[in-house]
Amino acid sequence: MRKKPCKIFILFWIFWYSLIACQAGPFTKEEKNILKTQPPFSVIIAHPEEFIGSRLFLGGVIAQVQNLPDKTLMEVIHKPLSRSFKVPLSTDLSYGRFIVSTKKFLDPSIYTRGKSVTVIGRLSRVQRGIIGQRPYKYPVISASHIHLWSDTY
Repeated sequence: MRKKPCKIFILFWIFWYSLIACQAGPFTKEEKNILKTQPPFSVIIAHPEEFIGSRLFLGGVIAQVQNLPDKTLMEVIHKPLSRSFKVPLSTDLSYGRFIVSTKKFLDPSIYTRGKSVTVIGRLSRVQRGIIGQRPYKYPVISASHIHLWSDTY
């Protein structure tokens, strides 16, 4: 007789813990607080040199990944983040692109074009590049946290 209430109690706690864990998302409260103090990406992209050293919380979709001998560079098309879980929104709205730099190896068969990522890191420099035939200034984020979102979130 006691086993049934015990099972219900355990199932309740598993459900409750799962619910709380799902709402927490992959980011700490401290990391989420970065968003409260950082300027909008449109301001950062207009004058990226002014924000070198700033800690940023950005999201978007992967354009390409390039593994070099000592680091990986990931070009990301910026997308605004959802309010709750900080997932990049599926929208045509974007204020530009940025590059994520990490010492970690990011497998290009997993970090594929079009997948959503959220990145936390410091703007370390501005890198000149070309998109098509147009010159472009990429803010380079030295990543401390990269979260690759599954297709189902």
